[in-house]
Amino acid sequence: MLIGVLALGAVLLASPFLWQAWTTSHELNGKHQVFDVVSPRAPSAVLGCLVKRPTAAGLSLSIVSPNHFSDSARGIVVRIEPRGQATWIGAWITQGKALTAAERAQLESCAANPS
Repeated sequence: MLIGVLALGAVLLASPFLWQAWTTSHELNGKHQVFDVVSPRAPSAVLGCLVKRPTAAGLSLSIVSPNHFSDSARGIVVRIEPRGQATWIGAWITQGKALTAAERAQLESCAANPS
């Protein structure tokens, strides 16, 4: 009985990591990378920029997990990773599709050094 409870506890504690690993490995199937930039901005600044709702056809991202966003309607996946004081930004889209000019402009704006 105790072993069963411990096993269930271990599975429950590991479930967020298992979910993230499964999502990470499956969400990029059939997608190609369309953006790969290291930004001088802090991860929190990039995060705020990415999830703000655009006024003119920019990205419409939902938070999937920490530093991981998607627009399932457009087939877009965006990830960010802290790199010291900088932030790596990567974006993928379904094969055969491309980012719109507004989506690319928002990614570039989020990656740009604020003046």
